[in-house]
Amino acid sequence: MDSIVALFLAVPALFLVAGLIVIAVSLAGSFRRRYALRGWVPAQALVTGNMRGVDGPASNGRNRFAPSYEFQDSHGLRWLGQSDVYGPDQEIIGTRIPVLYNPANPAESTRPVFVISRGSLSVGLILAIFGAGGTAMFAAVFL
Repeated sequence: MDSIVALFLAVPALFLVAGLIVIAVSLAGSFRRRYALRGWVPAQALVTGNMRGVDGPASNGRNRFAPSYEFQDSHGLRWLGQSDVYGPDQEIIGTRIPVLYNPANPAESTRPVFVISRGSLSVGLILAIFGAGGTAMFAAVFL
């Protein structure tokens, strides 16, 4: 009987742990990006165009857009850049957007965004919620 109780408590707890691991993995890339961009200088860039692409290898064909832009570094030199982060909307040409650039090499620039894998985060949250709920439910019944 005790092994059945342990099983009913362990399985939902494993779902909870798996969910927390998936959440951590989906957020790790974002924190790695933020750490890598530490020390880069913010600037305002002028949008000069948009590059069109698709979602990825398993794409459903939806268009994604990344702006091309021009900015000035702290010495007043003009640089061209291309965002490495694609979004669903085109930026309006002629508008100003925030960018970060590497002061040691201003040719390296990017948009200051916090990128999250929404699919992985959603799966992790669902696993964690069901795991926590199942563990609490079975703990209330059996203990």
